[in-house]
Amino acid sequence: MNQADFIRRVSEAPGMFAWFLGAGASQSAGLPTATDVIWDLKRRYYCSEEQQSISANDLQNAAIREKIGAFMSSRGFLGTNDPTAYSRSFELIFGADGERQRNYLHGMLSEKNSSLTLGHRAFAGLMASGLIKAVFTTNFDTVVERALAEVAGRDIAAFHLEGSYAAQAALDLDQFPIYCKLHGDFRYTSLKNLEADLQAQNAELGKCLVNACNRFGLIVVGYSGRDESVMRLLSSVLDGLNPFPHGLYWMGLKGRPPLKAVEDLLNRARAKGVRAEWVEIETFDSLLSRIWKQVPGPDPALAAKIGRTGAQSVAIPLMPPGVAAPILRMNALPITALPTTCWELTCATAKDWKDLHEAETKSNNMIVCTKARSVLAWGSEVSLRYAFGDDLKSLAPTSIEEELHDLPNNLPMKGFIERGIGLALMRGKPLLFRTWRGGSVLIIDKARAAPELAKDLERCVGGALFGKIPGLLTVPTDEYPRQEEVWWAEAVKLDLEEIDGKFWLLLRPIVWIWPKRARIQAVDFLDKRTGGRFNKPSDALLSAWIAFLFPAADKGADLGIAPLEGTQDTGHPHFTINGRTAFSRRIIA
Repeated sequence: MNQADFIRRVSEAPGMFAWFLGAGASQSAGLPTATDVIWDLKRRYYCSEEQQSISANDLQNAAIREKIGAFMSSRGFLGTNDPTAYSRSFELIFGADGERQRNYLHGMLSEKNSSLTLGHRAFAGLMASGLIKAVFTTNFDTVVERALAEVAGRDIAAFHLEGSYAAQAALDLDQFPIYCKLHGDFRYTSLKNLEADLQAQNAELGKCLVNACNRFGLIVVGYSGRDESVMRLLSSVLDGLNPFPHGLYWMGLKGRPPLKAVEDLLNRARAKGVRAEWVEIETFDSLLSRIWKQVPGPDPALAAKIGRTGAQSVAIPLMPPGVAAPILRMNALPITALPTTCWELTCATAKDWKDLHEAETKSNNMIVCTKARSVLAWGSEVSLRYAFGDDLKSLAPTSIEEELHDLPNNLPMKGFIERGIGLALMRGKPLLFRTWRGGSVLIIDKARAAPELAKDLERCVGGALFGKIPGLLTVPTDEYPRQEEVWWAEAVKLDLEEIDGKFWLLLRPIVWIWPKRARIQAVDFLDKRTGGRFNKPSDALLSAWIAFLFPAADKGADLGIAPLEGTQDTGHPHFTINGRTAFSRRIIA
């Protein structure tokens, strides 16, 4: 089921769903997921056993993870993807010492390490409005409690392992909202982390969950389905007379397929006549933001607290007479026109991100695709049918205007637009397009050098625009056992932003490293290469990149660009970008 259809169904039956939250629902607040905890436990154990000093940030390095993973496997740790890895990691490190477990979790889940996001505030608003009556979670953190206190000024006491007897009574008496922590709360004595603990849920809390699922539909978000005891409880709901009366909807991040245990549960539910769906979402925040927007006549006080991050009027004192503030140049170009339509594709089989990337590659950049509410694309019908083959059943025009004006909650759409702009800007130039760290990058192509076209760039950087890093080779890993030479090239990162209703293209000159995994090895080189790029050199480099990307544009003029050949229509988007960056405004006293 696509996300838009799911949100319509939820909006049509307000208050008829219980929610089940996993660690993914707290991730946007800065708190760790189960996978993050597993790797942190591995890191701590490895450092203590091998007398090493490795920070949490070092785990971003694939080579370091590989080394720690091999060591931990030799000590009996399971792979991170094993369903029992979480509980086994706690058992191998802490044994049955509950005090050490609580101290560890207190540090990992401390409120000082987290901040409430739009999704948490919207969730609290739905609870305070009576639209969410029952919430169950495997989390130990206090994000839900804090969100409800901040948004609605209300306290909520969670039912946990030391207050489980009252949860069923609260459900029976309609004492909503009900909030149950199935695995406990790190502030109290009882926790469920070890494998033996997780084999069976607390009987009273489990009974409350099952009975709630016989009364409401269930929405699961941020939870992978790893805990056998939880999955057993959800499966037992199907043995009742009225299982999930409003449906079972399991949210998963786009491009990540469900675990087999989840697939089995959904299939069994369908066999029992339950509406059971796997729904792909971008983030917890985007999902809750969209649901909140469908609430009819929301409480203005709640709405103000939930949307508090919007644009606000401010009062900044002026400089005294005779003192002029400097004019500051920004790195943002105004986008004066964006396409508002594209193709919506209907395919015989579901598509993941890998399928879309393969289709784009097959078409040789003659199509642009994304996964939003469905598969969306630009390109001619001929190119799309060539890329997707017989699997493409139909295509129809669709509007993307709503997603364009909600980019923070539509990251796939942001990437879609950035790729379209990137492909348009690289046409006829020695550039490569890549995605990196959630953004889009244009890179000087060492195989298609064009000195005359790039002479301003060469002058700004003091010579070559690409080259080999002398003496540097990649570190061998199991995945990449062969050592490779490391190359660099000048590049520019593209970032689409909407600010106060206006769209901007932000340009940030960077240095690209091949292979990407060698970037951490090239830190010294990067420091030397970019260390002198302060105000004046950065200003000149930005101007050189703009002149390189927009060679036909006069300063201050609009320039129309297109990623694909053809007259502007649904499949052939055109963009209009102004060649002059934004500036601060000098105030004359």
